[in-house]
Amino acid sequence: MLPAVIMVCRQTVSLGRQHAGEVVTVHVSDTTFTIDLDEGPRMVRRTTDIPIRNHKPHRPR
Repeated sequence: MLPAVIMVCRQTVSLGRQHAGEVVTVHVSDTTFTIDLDEGPRMVRRTTDIPIRNHKPHRPR
């Protein structure tokens, strides 16, 4: 199974192999991404300042 990697605002965030195939919720602020996972929220610092363009993400197939 491949590791779970998501892309938000052209920044890739690796979640780990245990989260592959899961649906996650990402909250975006000016400086951080907060990703809601089963074991609790994970905060990742933003390295890009690109605004959000697409509010309809792809769903797992």
